[in-house]
Amino acid sequence: MQDSYSLYDDVRALERYLNLPEGGLSNIPIYARVHAVDAIRKVREMEAKTQFRPGLYYIVLVDLRGNTNFNAKYGNAEGDVRVEWFQTAVVQTIGELDIQNYVAFSKTIGDASLLIFSSFADVFSWSQRLTGNLSALVAEYPENLEIRGIDVDSSVLDEQLKDFDLKARRLVHIGEVSYKESIDPLSLAVSQTFKIEKAFDSDELGCTQAVHDAAAPLRSELGFEFIANSAVTLAGQSEPTSTYYAVAKRGAR
Repeated sequence: MQDSYSLYDDVRALERYLNLPEGGLSNIPIYARVHAVDAIRKVREMEAKTQFRPGLYYIVLVDLRGNTNFNAKYGNAEGDVRVEWFQTAVVQTIGELDIQNYVAFSKTIGDASLLIFSSFADVFSWSQRLTGNLSALVAEYPENLEIRGIDVDSSVLDEQLKDFDLKARRLVHIGEVSYKESIDPLSLAVSQTFKIEKAFDSDELGCTQAVHDAAAPLRSELGFEFIANSAVTLAGQSEPTSTYYAVAKRGAR
């Protein structure tokens, strides 16, 4: 990290360079922006050096919960800030990890992101760290309101902060993936992932039976356990299949 913040002052240029939506960094205080930009730049450099090939991958879908209600209550401008911070945190978290294999940050879809990992250990580590990063951003929100000149009465600030809370549903499926134009993943497994997301309503990492079976040997090493969730019927299949949450054991590192 550079001693001077000058590199991080040209927000629009950084957003273009990092392929982030306009505004993704603008409203983040500069002392928090420095760390985020360094991590995101690391991800972009990793992507540029990696040649992605069709194959078997862990498909992760993460979306911001409560966005429709927040927009209706506080307006689209505040809702955009919430989404931009969320999307920034998703990529930043990848850059903060010691990735065991590799990951393709594929695309953003409104208030959701689709990521393709090649290692469940990386998926789990990313999910655990994302929760902490989102909480840290929420703590910056009151100061951000002040910086933007938005006066919120102290009597309602706590309620707005609670509503702003960045809670992210996330789930992982596994399947064959091919790529269109290098970064646009195409496969039945990707389609299946999108169609079952509503079956998961927790901030823990949701997973399908296929992921459960593949990742089960890592439970002791990574310090997690599977908690049963509702069954789903995957697109292209006639019978329902189990789903789970991969939850860190208490005291696990």
